Amino acid sequence: MKLLQLVTVMDQAQQLENQGEIIAAVELYQEWLSAANSDDAHLRHVAFYNMGRLLRLLGQLAQSISAYEAALQLKPDFYQAAVNLGLAHEAIGCTEKALDVWQRALQSVEAQTLLLNHSGRVHENARHYDQAQAMLKHSLTVNPEQPDVIQHYLHIRQKMCQWPILEAVAGISEQRLLENCGPLGILALSDDPAVQLNVISSWVNRKIPRNLPRLSPVNGYSHDKIRIGYLSGDFCWHAVSILTVELFELHDRQRFEIYAIDYSVDDKGALRQRVLQAMDHHVPIHGLLDQQAAQAIRDLEIDVLIDLTGLTSGARVAILAHKPAPIQVSYLGFVGTLGMPEIDYILADRFVFPEALAQHFVEQPLYLPDVYQVNDTQRVIGETPSRAACGLPDDGFIYCSFNGSYKISPDVFAIWMRILDRVPNSVLWLVADNEIAKTNLCNEAQKRGVDPERLIFAQKVVPMAYLARYRLADLLLDTSPYNAGTTASDALWADLPVLTCPGSSFASRMAGSLLNAVGLSELIMPNWHAYEERAVLLGQQPQQIAYYKNYLRNHKLETPLFDSKRFVRGLEQALLGICAQDGASSEHEAYPIIEIVSATLKTEDDFWNRSPLGLSLQRLQQDKRLRPRITYQNRLGLPEIYNRRVLADDAADFLVFVHDDVWIDDFFLADRVIEGLQCYDVIGVAGNKQRQPYQPSWAFVQSDGKLKIDNQENFSGSVAHGTEAFGQINIYGSAPAGCELLDGLFLAASKRMLRQHGVLFDQRFNFHFYDLDFCRNATKFGLKIGTWPICLTHQSGGAFATQDWENGRILYFGKWGS
Repeated sequence: MKLLQLVTVMDQAQQLENQGEIIAAVELYQEWLSAANSDDAHLRHVAFYNMGRLLRLLGQLAQSISAYEAALQLKPDFYQAAVNLGLAHEAIGCTEKALDVWQRALQSVEAQTLLLNHSGRVHENARHYDQAQAMLKHSLTVNPEQPDVIQHYLHIRQKMCQWPILEAVAGISEQRLLENCGPLGILALSDDPAVQLNVISSWVNRKIPRNLPRLSPVNGYSHDKIRIGYLSGDFCWHAVSILTVELFELHDRQRFEIYAIDYSVDDKGALRQRVLQAMDHHVPIHGLLDQQAAQAIRDLEIDVLIDLTGLTSGARVAILAHKPAPIQVSYLGFVGTLGMPEIDYILADRFVFPEALAQHFVEQPLYLPDVYQVNDTQRVIGETPSRAACGLPDDGFIYCSFNGSYKISPDVFAIWMRILDRVPNSVLWLVADNEIAKTNLCNEAQKRGVDPERLIFAQKVVPMAYLARYRLADLLLDTSPYNAGTTASDALWADLPVLTCPGSSFASRMAGSLLNAVGLSELIMPNWHAYEERAVLLGQQPQQIAYYKNYLRNHKLETPLFDSKRFVRGLEQALLGICAQDGASSEHEAYPIIEIVSATLKTEDDFWNRSPLGLSLQRLQQDKRLRPRITYQNRLGLPEIYNRRVLADDAADFLVFVHDDVWIDDFFLADRVIEGLQCYDVIGVAGNKQRQPYQPSWAFVQSDGKLKIDNQENFSGSVAHGTEAFGQINIYGSAPAGCELLDGLFLAASKRMLRQHGVLFDQRFNFHFYDLDFCRNATKFGLKIGTWPICLTHQSGGAFATQDWENGRILYFGKWGS
């Protein structure tokens, strides 16, 4: 019998694998390897490698290891086999063997980063942060273009309190480090919600499949009871389940049916059992791929899918990318935007999510009446230990912060050290997160003139003992920009007051929300100076601390924060509201709504009877798709007017932003807008296909300090000019065409797309340059912009080189540079 060529064997083995016949595929390789001679025997290492991969799929790890070892004996520099051999050792718990394999592997340049990254990952999981950091730093030195490695490298530094976090490495700029620090890292690194949105959106676009076919029907379902699916990888001993378990128990079963969509680790714990017992249905999806899990959710006809894990470790947000439920909500697990247009809402309250924050979230806030955080009022607090048993001094003031070390920022730590310096006989009680963080924090204290002995690190204890420890402390000092969330509610549950200073982001406003809801808003400080002064004052007023503790002990159950039934009723009302809106959408007009947004100095009467836009809209009033939204006698900047319509919750599919001195000559305006926005995310009537450095207009460039018309080949679109409709047409270039800049006299966009991507008009540009800034912002967030043939006549030729225009230019280039 003629021996098959290896390439033929590989093809046949792949076919068998595709059919699920993995054992037969292994036997095929074994038969080929056992043959005495072959023209391609020099490729035996490839056969052993492929066989090792198949054996791993069968769960035969010992045999898989032997196959990979045989491949490496034949070809010692076969780094792919070294990688998989290490992973197989790791899978059976032999991490030291895995690290040894990767360390000894003969490395080509392309292999180095792969081997280093796996080694770094194993060290990080083992909490050997210094070794993990060294491996990843080496990897970035070999290849700086690794966003995922940057993310892990920075988060390891956060966990180690290795300041500054954004330390230059491998020639990577601080800005690039920041942009790639990842979703969780950015919440603890920046309080700027715009920066958070940018980092998270970039991560999501890189990691999560985009623009997948929608699985759920747009108009939802008609069920007697609303089906709520809670999607989580944390139905175990985890902060999310600690907070939510009573919520699941208290849902009104007359109106709701509750599903646990579960991919959590089964830790066999009592909390997991309690969570699952509280559900009407348990739907484990551990063995399903993301698309299969999404289809399973669709098959269950879930009305509202509430994701409890977000972008934290182990999350499976790609399930949500398939839109398996008509309404999808983010809650609790991740306290920032998920950056995914498939998520409709985020549960919030009006303190933690002020309206100004909406422009930096893809999701709409779904406001709860009192507080965003639910709590379990059945948590048991253990017997209070002695101070000595916890390593605390018998007397003196105990400040504490039991947040993870990655939340401790250098600026806040510096304030803590000033507080200790000003309050003699006080100590700061922290969590012993890892030994390197302890060492670094002690060194930082010493740098600031504080005896490191005044930092006391708590060890891990069982949950009841953990809660009891709070009763030994006098005041919890909050972190920023990532507040205490569960930690703050734990403290308040154990009758310990919390001091916080809210910032601009959701993550930096959590503790303030909790203090509001427990009736202690006086502990929410307006700035960091006030935070420091109040902490020092309370450190010298034990009677005030006693008052707060007594208040919490006697009254906390009367407050919204710890009234679980009240919380659940508020949540259910909010969910009923959005389900009613979703149901109403099925009765919505069969045509899309196009909102015409404009502002005018004229009175309402003058606008409709004397302005070009008003007269044009009267001609088009028979088209029910067009809905004018005019601000009369306006004294605001156009960006503010336009942003209000982007952020408004009332129904509109498309927004058209147009000046009031524009005649709409196109009787098919609605059709043109709809057609154009099927091709581009933002359209205009005239634009420039290629922006030049320091270009101050879509039509002009700068040359020797003067304005001149750009090259004709860069232009697209047409606009007529004149005092009456149907004026003299100026054809700039063929349209439609993709552009970088558009003329702001007419811009149209999908309202949903602008909200999902957080694209707004910058209100610093009242009139001039708002359109250029908007185009650059849209492009920055990945929107496609272009021209579309729509017939307009513009009364004005534009105002250039005026003082207002010059001021706008300075501001514009100050923001964007070239």
